[in-house]
Amino acid sequence: MTENIEEAGIRVLTEGELISAAVEKHRRFLEEARKEFAELDSKLTQIEEDIKNVKNSRIRMEERKEVLKEKRQQFYHQAETILEKEIFLKLDTITARKLQEELKKLKGQIEPEEEQRLKDYFIENLREIVQATGSEENILLQVDARMEEARNANQELKEIIQSEKQLVEDDGSKNEKISKSRSQLKRLSTKIKNHEEALNYWEKLKA
Repeated sequence: MTENIEEAGIRVLTEGELISAAVEKHRRFLEEARKEFAELDSKLTQIEEDIKNVKNSRIRMEERKEVLKEKRQQFYHQAETILEKEIFLKLDTITARKLQEELKKLKGQIEPEEEQRLKDYFIENLREIVQATGSEENILLQVDARMEEARNANQELKEIIQSEKQLVEDDGSKNEKISKSRSQLKRLSTKIKNHEEALNYWEKLKA
């Protein structure tokens, strides 16, 4: 058999050469596995850091939402106070109640676009009332300004809610990546351990 192999021009490796080849193979595999582990571990650390930052952002968003809700109601309260002091006393009960109902709709939880429509309608009605009662034009401007501030607060609130939804979606994607990465790291850790043991075994034989 050996003669046939030699005749075919094939050289049989010695035991020492086979051991050296096994050592080299496991060293190469170990280096590749360690490199892959380090890269994946670095990516996982970054994703976890991103999630931490997003969590902090969401806390700040929640705080800002509460501030905006309060500001919006404060602006409407200020507008209402001006109306009660300067306009309602000059109106008949039906007209005053109608304005109060419109104001109640504005103060509710509505979309900024709907709020703009209702505000324009309210201000148009108020303009006619101001003119009819001989009230100062400045009252109209003050009420309009406060309602606009309230609408701006509602607009920012809507934008924050939309951003939150996107963050929740991104969060789900990142958590999935973390789960997958941890599973891969566990697999690589086992792979590294196996190659380390194999390398240690072959290096002892080589010695």
